[in-house]
Amino acid sequence: MAQSRDIRLWVLALGTFAIGTDVFVVSGILPSIAGQFGIDLEAAGQTVTAYALTYALAAPLLVPLVATLKRVRVVIITLAIFALANALCAAAPSYWALMAMRVLAGAVAALYTSTAYALAASLAAPHRKGAAIATVALGLTASAVFGVPIGTLIGEALGWRMTFWLITALSAAAVTALIAHPPPDEPAAGDVPSYAARLAPLKQRSVLLALAPSLLWNTANLTSYTYLGATLSQHFQTQIVVVLFAVYGIGGLIGSQLGGRLVDRFGAMVPLAACLAIAALNQSLMGLSLHSAWMTAAALGLWSITGWGTFAPQQARLIDLAPGGSALVIALNHSIIYIGAAAGAGLGGAALAHGLGLDDLHWITVALLAAALATLMATGPSVHRVPSADSPRR
Repeated sequence: MAQSRDIRLWVLALGTFAIGTDVFVVSGILPSIAGQFGIDLEAAGQTVTAYALTYALAAPLLVPLVATLKRVRVVIITLAIFALANALCAAAPSYWALMAMRVLAGAVAALYTSTAYALAASLAAPHRKGAAIATVALGLTASAVFGVPIGTLIGEALGWRMTFWLITALSAAAVTALIAHPPPDEPAAGDVPSYAARLAPLKQRSVLLALAPSLLWNTANLTSYTYLGATLSQHFQTQIVVVLFAVYGIGGLIGSQLGGRLVDRFGAMVPLAACLAIAALNQSLMGLSLHSAWMTAAALGLWSITGWGTFAPQQARLIDLAPGGSALVIALNHSIIYIGAAAGAGLGGAALAHGLGLDDLHWITVALLAAALATLMATGPSVHRVPSADSPRR
């Protein structure tokens, strides 16, 4: 039975692989998009903001609307629409048409990922929920290793539109796999809760406190990551930049899996605090690291390990706080991630527009990571887990 469940988790991970490629690959093709439409780099970066902000706003509003539907149907339908949205991105005749399709992609991606993680957690034994979440998250980190470098190379060789066609093909393949091997779904509930009842975790103080540091650390990381391709291009040739993105992705593979194992062993607070402290120190040295490809590779790997190492602990922490609304609290966390992405892209763009150099963006990241760590330590002791019959013991 465990093997069967593992296969089903891997099928869900195919979908997050397609979505992850879409999320991260844009950083590598921003200069090409800017050149195509005759806009500056900061305006091109707002395609990231549009996607992220839509995801952030859509997740908590849309997830409760589909709460009574079979989750396996939700993941298949939303991923199919996601494939269509990326095909339209590839064919976009103008900057604003591209922005509109990024909005559509962000909305359906919000529904897919929130539902997929909740479905994965429901398939796992109580003491293996962290590992189950990490398995589905592996699709996101694997996309950084394989999808982003390949997409960047295709964008360089054949144009940025071909990168979006790649995402379309990946999404269609994931839809096919989900239809062929659908994960088992829970039986429909006898009583249908009202929309207001489904939003109950939004009023839970412990959930809101747990989300506060997440907003800061995600804003921190995306402030620098959104313009990472442009930053690296100032120092290294295209081939080296692709390798460095791959190193970042490998770090994510390690971090996402390590975070899942650590939360099952130590609970959420220890890996979260450790990741934030190490990340802040690493970012403070980023200016020195950029002087060498080898040092940059090490810094990017550590950055990715610590960034992705927070993912499963934070998801598991929120599920424990509101086990009856797991899909919604995961959606809330993804909203925070993408609010952070939008805020980070906007903050980085504003800093560049006011004269800050690309090589100095990491100082904003350092300050925000330090604030995230301080907030985590301040709010952590006040966050109490809501007992649940199927919650793991920490």
